[in-house]
Amino acid sequence: MAEGVDAFTESTVTDVEFVDGFQRVSPSESYLFLNTKTDSERKVLILWMNSSKGRKTEIIKSLQASRIRCCSDKARPVLVASTVIPSVNRVIWAGVFSAQNQQDPENSALALYDISHVKGRVKGFCHNGENPCGSESDTELQPLSVVFKYSSMSAVAAVRSGSWIVLFIGTSDGQLIKLVLDEKFTPGCPTVLFKSDDERAVFPRMHFDPVDFNHIYIALKKQLRRVSVVSCAKYITLKDCRAALDPLCGWCVNTHRCSTQEECLKSSWVSTPKDSLQKQLVSFQVWAEKSSNKITLYLSLSLESTGNPAFSCTFNTGTMNLCDGSDPPAVFPNCSCSFSVLSDQLQYTRGLPISAEVAVEDQKMTEMLMLKNCLNIKDNSQSASYTQCVQCVSSGCHWSSSSKRCDWTLVPGQQLQTQDVCNGLFYEMEYKKPEILSLEPNKVSFHGRNNVLLRGRNLESVTKIRIQGDLECIPKESPVFDRSSDTLRFHIPPSATKGTVKVCVVTPDDRCHGNSIITYSSQPSCTGIQPTVSWSSGGRKIHLQGSNLELVESVTVLPSNKVMKTQYNTSSWDVWFVSVPYDGSGQFSLLLNVGNSTVNCVDYFSYKPDPEFTGFTTVQVANDLQVNIQKRAVMLNLSMNEVTVTGLQGDQQYPCVLERIESNAIICEIKRESGHVPEVDSLTINIGNFSITLRKTTWNYRFVLILFYFIFLLIFLIFCILLLLFRRNIRSVFPVQWPL
Repeated sequence: MAEGVDAFTESTVTDVEFVDGFQRVSPSESYLFLNTKTDSERKVLILWMNSSKGRKTEIIKSLQASRIRCCSDKARPVLVASTVIPSVNRVIWAGVFSAQNQQDPENSALALYDISHVKGRVKGFCHNGENPCGSESDTELQPLSVVFKYSSMSAVAAVRSGSWIVLFIGTSDGQLIKLVLDEKFTPGCPTVLFKSDDERAVFPRMHFDPVDFNHIYIALKKQLRRVSVVSCAKYITLKDCRAALDPLCGWCVNTHRCSTQEECLKSSWVSTPKDSLQKQLVSFQVWAEKSSNKITLYLSLSLESTGNPAFSCTFNTGTMNLCDGSDPPAVFPNCSCSFSVLSDQLQYTRGLPISAEVAVEDQKMTEMLMLKNCLNIKDNSQSASYTQCVQCVSSGCHWSSSSKRCDWTLVPGQQLQTQDVCNGLFYEMEYKKPEILSLEPNKVSFHGRNNVLLRGRNLESVTKIRIQGDLECIPKESPVFDRSSDTLRFHIPPSATKGTVKVCVVTPDDRCHGNSIITYSSQPSCTGIQPTVSWSSGGRKIHLQGSNLELVESVTVLPSNKVMKTQYNTSSWDVWFVSVPYDGSGQFSLLLNVGNSTVNCVDYFSYKPDPEFTGFTTVQVANDLQVNIQKRAVMLNLSMNEVTVTGLQGDQQYPCVLERIESNAIICEIKRESGHVPEVDSLTINIGNFSITLRKTTWNYRFVLILFYFIFLLIFLIFCILLLLFRRNIRSVFPVQWPL
């Protein structure tokens, strides 16, 4: 028997799920990722073996293991999917972890780990022959960074572009998300590359096209899709190309378009630098020489290039060139402008408007700057510290956090952002802190929703609603209307993505209070309606059939353009609308109104004339009074819960309980009351908006039958008399002659 044939790893843990694994070539090593479950807890484990060993026995005996934990905010003990991120000096691994709570908007998390040195053992995993099998060590892997949280991530893949990491994330609600990380694992703004119309989950395995890495294959239920991972061509200008913050896209100088670097091999390729997540495209600083009245304006572009593209800057105030010509030539991506000012101009607190035009080859960008005297930026309002700091930093000046004063920048350096310098300087306004108690509804389509009701406390000071999504870097804001101290209404804007968003209310100091959740889901789908016809007076309940129909706000009937509001029963999930009156006939199509968009319904709707009732009779059945209502047969298919019948005897009303509905009759019974069977002389019938009162005929059926026989006998008698008279007349005219 060959040496090492019997070597293997074993486990005393019975509930083990293999999730992923891979091998490295240099150095040669193997990694396995497992989910384990015992009576007490769930764990994610990593197993490592040295594959460079010459014999199988030695490889198995090199087994090392560790527990992987995620995350600090809550336990997510189940690994869903993973991928290895291409790296040079370290083994960086990304895993999607789940808390197994689908109602939690942050149920899953994507975390990065350094798994270069897996050391230790875990209980229950060992090589064969080891006794006891594995001993618990204190080694646990903690994440380098948790880069993304979402309700239902299901897959992940990664590529590297220079110092950038680009992650592709599949979700259980059918989306493919692109997320960029810089060299410090700081995430950029996620973008959605693909969104299914329904809730098809993306399977855990995704594969890049081996020929063209610009595409990725994803599998969904009964679907396989090839999705482009770059969409550079949709950005028309250099400014738009940079604003995308996509390291896979850059501006090709020769072709004058946004493209990948592979498409721009013989030209300068202007791209996004590694620190661009923290910088604006154009930034500037102002510094002054205290010995003179000379001021220098320093401008910098957050761009980098593979070559040296033509670059220039022009600074104007009004129609005049501002610069005195003493500055060195502009060198991509920096330029400067020096000029002298008079002493009275330094006191000009409103600022000096400056137009800065920057040209990179044929691409021109214009920025309007308001140059201010840094020493004169002051604010005497209640919020002086914060607003003065914002004005100071945004004007290119230097804010001293110790003296809380604005000053000239003496030495040009890195441009600081307002949020880095001025945080913590918010002032406390005197108002009652608003609270959010509920949102109705809290689930909407990605088309948005109109007229959402927010209930809470102390809402008088709320100026607007802020909506921040996991897949959106820039929050949406919605104005408030129809407010009170405990309720207000607003519109939820549409979203390009599905998932949860956080809703808070904004007060005049720009603070956001509360943290409620709204879920964006797929659009409604209407597969039919029941019933498909209404009587012309309207008021019939028409039930919608399909999925996500609770997101529908109203229904429009075409071509009449009549709009009918939908209603929703939260316990039965029943969605319906009530037909409006329409004096006509024909077939109509339906549109579902969702936010400011519409969705077609595959079924058709029509109107028929109102029901026609011809009379009623009563008969005593046991101790109750049976009422038989005669009607003409119409194609309305009335149901028992649509018809209400009330018997009337003078001022007394008696409910008539429906027994059955036939094609030409409605049968109901009036129950016995106080020991006697009631009599009725009229009926009121209500069907939706249609109502009619029938009065009882005074002749009973037997009398009508006797009258019929009497008339028949009378006619027969008259006929006989007339016949007899006729014969007599004939004889008188033509007497009978007897033969001789």
